[in-house]
Amino acid sequence: MSEMNDLTNVKTDQLKVQTADALEEAARKLRGIDLSEKADEVKKILQDAESRMNRFRDEAGIELEKIEAEYHKKVEPVENIIITHPIPSVLIAAGIGVLIGALISRGRN
Repeated sequence: MSEMNDLTNVKTDQLKVQTADALEEAARKLRGIDLSEKADEVKKILQDAESRMNRFRDEAGIELEKIEAEYHKKVEPVENIIITHPIPSVLIAAGIGVLIGALISRGRN
């Protein structure tokens, strides 16, 4: 599960960097032109930045869908086992809880 969170964080960080780069490039282009004479060029730069932002947003959505599908693929079998065998599942969970409690109390002494 932590691998999935790490992957999500890496992808999110990459998309943030790409977005920041696109905005920085658009700002650099806008600073370099005379706005009074280049209205069409400004529109083109803004449209390019908007296009890149939309593409990054779409890529983020696709990555999120992949992560959710992987999560469901791993979690659903466990849910099915718990649903079909509730008593053993509760007993196992209680046993794990007792074991963790014993380890914690032993660590404090």
